[in-house]
Amino acid sequence: MLLFMADYKKYSIPELERLRFNEEEFYKKYDNCILLQTCNRIEAYFDKSYCGGELNGLKNDFKDFKVLEGHDAIIHLLRTASGLESMIVGEDQIIGQIKKSHYNAKKLGKTTKYLDTIFLKAVHVGQMVRRKTKINKGGISIGSAAVELVEKTVGLENKNILVIGAGEIGTLVAKALIEKNVKAIVVANRTYERAERLANELKGMAVHFDKLNEALNFSDIIICATSSPHYILNKSHLENIVGKKIIVDIANPRDVDDNVRELPNVVLYTIDDLKLVSDENLKKRKNEIPIVEAIIEDEFRALSKQLKKLDVEDVIKNYDNYIECIRKKELKKALKMVDNGKEPEKVLEKFSEVFAKRIIHDFVKLAYNEDIEKNTIKNIVNILSKRNQ
Repeated sequence: MLLFMADYKKYSIPELERLRFNEEEFYKKYDNCILLQTCNRIEAYFDKSYCGGELNGLKNDFKDFKVLEGHDAIIHLLRTASGLESMIVGEDQIIGQIKKSHYNAKKLGKTTKYLDTIFLKAVHVGQMVRRKTKINKGGISIGSAAVELVEKTVGLENKNILVIGAGEIGTLVAKALIEKNVKAIVVANRTYERAERLANELKGMAVHFDKLNEALNFSDIIICATSSPHYILNKSHLENIVGKKIIVDIANPRDVDDNVRELPNVVLYTIDDLKLVSDENLKKRKNEIPIVEAIIEDEFRALSKQLKKLDVEDVIKNYDNYIECIRKKELKKALKMVDNGKEPEKVLEKFSEVFAKRIIHDFVKLAYNEDIEKNTIKNIVNILSKRNQ
C-alpha cells in the first residue's frame, strides 16, 4: 500500500486547507484508492500493485505530502482507527470517518480487494481497541474539546452560545454544551430544519442563516463547525457587532477568515489551539497507549496473513489463466489435426508434448529475466518437484 498523508502534527491549518481535495474531482482523476479527509488530516491510500508506471506521476502529484509505503502505511491506518494519531487521543469519530471514506470509494468502484481487506480490518481494530481499553474514556471529541477550551480560557457560565453548523461536528459541540451552565444556545445552519432539530434537543433556539448577524450580536461565544467550502465569517461580518466575541473555528476548510483578528473585540481560536486540551487529554490516557499498541501489533500479524493469502490467490488465478490460455490454443490445433484425418492417439501425444514444452519455454524465459529473484524460482521448482514424486 502507498499512503500520501498530511495531518495536524506537521502541517498548519492553512497548509491543510491548501492541500485538501474536492472528493468528486479526486476520484475522477485516480483509481484503486481511498481518500480519507477529516478536520485535521488528508490521507490518500493507493493499492501500489495497480500503480505500475504511474507511480512516479503519483509521487509528483503528491510532492507536498509525507509518503508511507507497505507495512508502515498499514500500521499508520490501524493506529489512526484506534485513535492514536488523532489530536484528541482516543476520539471515536475517526472510525465513522474511515467507514464513510471506504464506503464512498467502494460505491464509485475505486477500491480493490486488497484495500477493502485493510480498511475493514482497520474499522475492526478501532472498535476492538475501544471495547478492550479505556483509550476513549470520557468520549472526548473535537467538538467537546472546543467547548473545554472555551471553558478553560473564558468560562461558559451564563454565556450566550451560537453554534454555526448542525452537522456531525456541530452536533458534538452541542452535546458537550448540554451539561454546561450556559445562559442560552442558538443554532444556525443553512438548512433550517437541521438547525431546528438540534436546537430542540438542546432546549435552545434555531435561526435562519439570513438572521446570522442578529445571532452574532446576541452571542458571547461563537463556535463554527460547518462543512462549507468558503468562509462563513470575515471582518466585514463582525466589525459592527456590539461587545466582545470569542470565536472558535473547528471547521476544515476554515469557516472564519483570519482577518477577524484585526478587530479589537474579537478573539479567534482554531483547531491549532485545541492542542492545549489535547496535551491534557494525552496525559490522562497515556497509560492505555501501550495496551492499544499491543492490540495493533497482534491484529497487524493477523492482517499480514490475510494479505499473504490474497497474494497467493492472485498468483493461482493468474497461473490458472496462463495455463488455460495455452491449453485452449494447443487444443484448437489438435482438434484441427484430428479433423484433417490424423490419428487421435498421435495427436493426443503431440498435444501433451507441445503443451509441456510451451510451459517450459516460458519458464526458462522467466528464469533468465534479471528482474526475477533466482531463489524464488528455485524454491518453486523444488516444491513442485517434490509434489510430483
